[in-house]
Amino acid sequence: MSKERCYNLDRLRALGVLLSHSESHAFSPAPKPRRVSSRTLIITLSTTMALQMTSFVMILPLFARRFSELGAGVEALGISAMAYALTSTLAAPFMGALADRFGRRPVVLGSLAAYAAAFSGYLFAPSVGVFNLLRGLAGAFTAGLIPAVTGLAVDLAPKDRRAQWISFINGGASFGWIAGPIAGGMLYDRWGYSAALIVSIIMAVITLAVAIPFVPESRLAIRSFNHTEHRATNNIPKNIKVLLLDLRGTLPRSLSTFLVLLFIFFAVLFAWAFIEPRFMFYAYNDLGWNSAMLGIMMSTYGIALMLGEFGFGRLSDRLGRKPIIIMGLMLFSAQFIGMAFFRNNILIATTFVIAGLGNALYDPALSASILDISPSEHRARILGIKSMVGSTGSILGPALVALFNSSMDARSIFLIAVGVVLLTTLIVLIDQARERFSKKVPSPMPLARIPARERKLPLSS
Repeated sequence: MSKERCYNLDRLRALGVLLSHSESHAFSPAPKPRRVSSRTLIITLSTTMALQMTSFVMILPLFARRFSELGAGVEALGISAMAYALTSTLAAPFMGALADRFGRRPVVLGSLAAYAAAFSGYLFAPSVGVFNLLRGLAGAFTAGLIPAVTGLAVDLAPKDRRAQWISFINGGASFGWIAGPIAGGMLYDRWGYSAALIVSIIMAVITLAVAIPFVPESRLAIRSFNHTEHRATNNIPKNIKVLLLDLRGTLPRSLSTFLVLLFIFFAVLFAWAFIEPRFMFYAYNDLGWNSAMLGIMMSTYGIALMLGEFGFGRLSDRLGRKPIIIMGLMLFSAQFIGMAFFRNNILIATTFVIAGLGNALYDPALSASILDISPSEHRARILGIKSMVGSTGSILGPALVALFNSSMDARSIFLIAVGVVLLTTLIVLIDQARERFSKKVPSPMPLARIPARERKLPLSS
């Protein structure tokens, strides 16, 4: 224990302050995290996300087939996606707070175990209602995975490589978008839904088995003296004003910038969730794709996304966050344009490649932008709020499709998604211009710092 901490602890005791066990522990040295090299950490997290995403995306395109077998259609599939997104929305901030308080590793392992349990439930679900209930539970108990994994990486990443490390982890997850849909489609076409589900369950169990021995803990339980002294000497219940101030203290420094970044994430997920239920049936019924073909198309997106994340992850570290976000959003809209105007498979695949590269550009830059302005001790909670806002978009998208599906054709739905993404790009451009203008206009110097001879005070009457 350092001399300064011993002095602080003795000073509190001299004042007659009784410290709880947890508060006294704040002055003791925090347990050192297990030493892990940067390369080992990145490989471990990327592999974990690759295995998890493969098992998840393997069955995602098959939900439409399963719902057709159960006698349901677009509306029911939209409600299913909404159930998953709703519970994720409610649970994400709490899961992020748990990761900040108790550590990243427990939340990661718990989320992976929840995925394995949910996939097992999908195998035996006898009806649409039970299936949707399981999806809702899965959304709640897996909402902390991305905030915890990303928070773990950013805790240990150099400041000038945050976006690059996030890109590497996202690149591992993107591998699932390549292997998962192809494997799931081929398994379904050859052996049916149950075979694909069983393989996904095995993959989920393997993911958990890999994570248990290799995923480290990055959280250091060190509390400052001032924070502990405040807690120990103030036993008066907090009023609403103090609670609001505490909440504001956990949020990023620039609240307006934070809100713009959250809106970007909301709009992107809304656009995709808005077209997803209709896209599945459009691919099967209008384009004549089978499950394997749909898997191949989704994998072209995943290949472009993965290559972009591994190859261009550090662009925003070097060139700035906002320009890369803007470029990524414009490229991301290509997939919706392709689905609205093209029926040729090669042209559609080309737009998916362009959109995947766009996703690889804007997503790491967006996460790094949020973490750049976030308090280090609340990173997972902030990422949980980000996930909550994105899940809100995933709720509203399927809800609107279920509401207006009968009055809109597929092209109209795809064009609305294009408009949402381009409008978001315009908002980012306006915000970037506002930031540049605020930097050019100097803030007024306080009167106390102006030399007395240069002050222009009004004449006394």
